[in-house]
Amino acid sequence: MNTILVPIDFSETSDNALLYAVNIANVLSADIVLIHVNSIPVYNNEYNIVAYPINDSVEFSLEKLQEKADFLKKDNVLLGSVSCYVETGELKTVIESYISNKNIDLLIMGITGHETKLGQVFIGSNAITVSRESKIPVFIIPKTCSYTEIKNIAYASEYDVHITEQTGLIQIKNIASMFNANLSVLHVIPDNHLIDEVESETDLFVEQKLENTNHKTFILSEDRASTALLDFIKMHDVDVIVLEQKKHSFMHNLLYPSTTREVAFNSPIPVLTIHS
Repeated sequence: MNTILVPIDFSETSDNALLYAVNIANVLSADIVLIHVNSIPVYNNEYNIVAYPINDSVEFSLEKLQEKADFLKKDNVLLGSVSCYVETGELKTVIESYISNKNIDLLIMGITGHETKLGQVFIGSNAITVSRESKIPVFIIPKTCSYTEIKNIAYASEYDVHITEQTGLIQIKNIASMFNANLSVLHVIPDNHLIDEVESETDLFVEQKLENTNHKTFILSEDRASTALLDFIKMHDVDVIVLEQKKHSFMHNLLYPSTTREVAFNSPIPVLTIHS
């Protein structure tokens, strides 16, 4: 991974994500791209004016980003290049464009937890929204999370009949190798569920694919996947949890809770999302 993109909104949450990104960049010898996205200006119809001068806002934001870049370079002499950009538009669209046009390999974003379930559902998070469709891995960093060396990675592996056609296992092997980390493979099954033949075959396939990776496999019995994963994090030494983003139908998304959302909003450690 050569280039890391870090969106900055000048909040404590994004600043914390940036500190995490710097440490990751040092480990991977990667460059950092900082981007601030201004919302599309609001026009006042009554007076036919823009709510704020676009050029002034861009210039101010770029100056603030450059200050952060200079500070990072000063304190991290081995850090690669740190470039700064300011755009105006919709955050998700701008990020997707940068990923495609600037050869971004990894996206790192902050997230702020919401105290209520209602807040999590309706307020949402840019990090969750972006991670759903991102073609590259996305690190979601909790506001209160400080960087620690990535030695232990937990990977939530579904009993998916299509697993042989997917790239998730290849990606997780590469990620574990990249950080020279131990891997915990987590299978979540409902309470009182007996492993069937298809699931056994899937488990065997996973073990074969991870044969040369230092790993342990855990079967977690819990009706709600997010609860099982969060409990595992609390009870074990885990530095990052990896979740695969899978596309579901509109009705599925409407009827079933998002495991990624529930884990990301409540996890004390970074969540890394990948697409298979």
